[in-house]
Amino acid sequence: MKSLSRNWITGVAVSAALLGGLTKAQSQITVKVDSTKPWAGFMNWYSTSDAYVAGGAWGLADLRARFAPALVGATRVVLGVNTNTYNTDGYWDLADGTPNKHLEANFYVDVGTSFGGNDVTFVGTIESNTLPAGWTCSAVIKQFGSGYAYIGDTRVALSPGPFSVTRNIPAGNICQYGFLLYGPNAAPGSPATSQAVSIVVDNEDPSITGQPANQRVIASDTAKFTVTATGGSTLSYHWKRDNTNIVNGGNISGATTATLTISNAQVADATNYLVTVSDTAGSRDSSPARLRVLTADQFANAVDNPSFEEDVIAFQTVPAPWFNFSGSACLSGSDFPWGTAYDGTNVVQVFNAGQYNGVYQDAPAAPGQVFTGDFELFQSSFDPLSAPTNEAFLEVQFWPVAGAPIAIYNSVHVTNSPAMQDAWMFLPATNGVAAGYASTSTSNAYYLVAPPGTDHVRFQVTLHQEGGGPGSVFVDQMRLMKKLPVSVKSAASGANITLSWVSQGATSYQVVYKDNLNDPSWTPTGSPVPGDGTTKSASVPRTGTKRFYKVQTL
Repeated sequence: MKSLSRNWITGVAVSAALLGGLTKAQSQITVKVDSTKPWAGFMNWYSTSDAYVAGGAWGLADLRARFAPALVGATRVVLGVNTNTYNTDGYWDLADGTPNKHLEANFYVDVGTSFGGNDVTFVGTIESNTLPAGWTCSAVIKQFGSGYAYIGDTRVALSPGPFSVTRNIPAGNICQYGFLLYGPNAAPGSPATSQAVSIVVDNEDPSITGQPANQRVIASDTAKFTVTATGGSTLSYHWKRDNTNIVNGGNISGATTATLTISNAQVADATNYLVTVSDTAGSRDSSPARLRVLTADQFANAVDNPSFEEDVIAFQTVPAPWFNFSGSACLSGSDFPWGTAYDGTNVVQVFNAGQYNGVYQDAPAAPGQVFTGDFELFQSSFDPLSAPTNEAFLEVQFWPVAGAPIAIYNSVHVTNSPAMQDAWMFLPATNGVAAGYASTSTSNAYYLVAPPGTDHVRFQVTLHQEGGGPGSVFVDQMRLMKKLPVSVKSAASGANITLSWVSQGATSYQVVYKDNLNDPSWTPTGSPVPGDGTTKSASVPRTGTKRFYKVQTL
């Protein structure tokens, strides 16, 4: 949806910790073609006169980029001529099959701002290059400013043999390194489709093939961090808490194994953990993984850091795990002159910096899971959105592993109407979106059901700018609530029946009944019961006739 300049953008904010094992001395960083790094794909396309048209994130299969024979144990990277857009409808190809677009396939690693202030060198070896006429392949280092504003790149054309490319990345700037494959589309099965560039993989020893993941647990539950790694000799492990070695004891076990276990986790355990993996060739640090220890109410929200209070390294920078895709900044209360934060002391401001601006965060999801999404928004009359087309709204998007969103729900679209200014507004995502923005249509609903094929759900605040102009909105208390099925037990107790169920935090429950299942609606009985993660109960009278009860979330 976003109009992009000639650049790459990933859907994940990558931390400096993904860079374990880099050769770094003084102001020099050297990176290699390492299959254990988080390689991603992005496609830009141009007219045949090389005028930029559009771009978007592509999966590696669609990009025709792959590790061979497989990611684990890969010996080479193969970048093939693209066939994925072949269509003789006049847009990608003309009716006679002549290409009508030039494609720039980007296969790269995004390291965020962690290389800032250094000379970065990308090195490797080209095994073979059999690209047909009209196709070129380059090794490249790209540089971006805040919000992935493209600054420039340094590249070198590839031919069989070693390559090296170097670029200085100033402090605070974003760096990506990888490969560009550029040329016209090709018809599937044509001779060009068998042509490719083969690049030798040079993994580190030891190599971390699976980084420990951030954990969120309810207080007193168990957290586990796991790393996977390979090496040329026997591996050893030592976990660290805030870069200090951990020893087993108390609620800690597995300090020198691939899995660290923290039982009966408490707020004092909430910090960053990483592991050093060693063998006879050397040692490698994993990325740090963050542990959050939450109340049941906090845990019920699938969005992490929902009010932007934690991990604030510097104001103006949206804190992790939120991703700023354009025109967003974190503000403290003193920087928010037209009101106070809705929750806590911080807010995020979203302003016009491009056609689509905002922040998002991804959370795991599976088909059939049910969510609700809402947030608080403030628009000041001192800096209103420009009339008549600029608007801000919440999107809850269901995504597959790769590709475009499957289904999207929106909140009300906020414009510069005086009725939508100078007060915090509660906005739920309940509006269905027609197919086109996503692959399927959605109908208006309060409960948002993940469709088949869902891998994750994206909670995104979007400010859509048409035609320029000033204006901004402020957002706070983001909530993406996953609704858990209610399993009810019953027990007779004198003249009453006691219903009991395990509740979820930040969720209320209502007992309802029918005397006949064919009745058109359920009748509430008693008051709503607030959930807090513990077992709740409600007493209902025994009747002389059959009655059907259920407990539903509100």
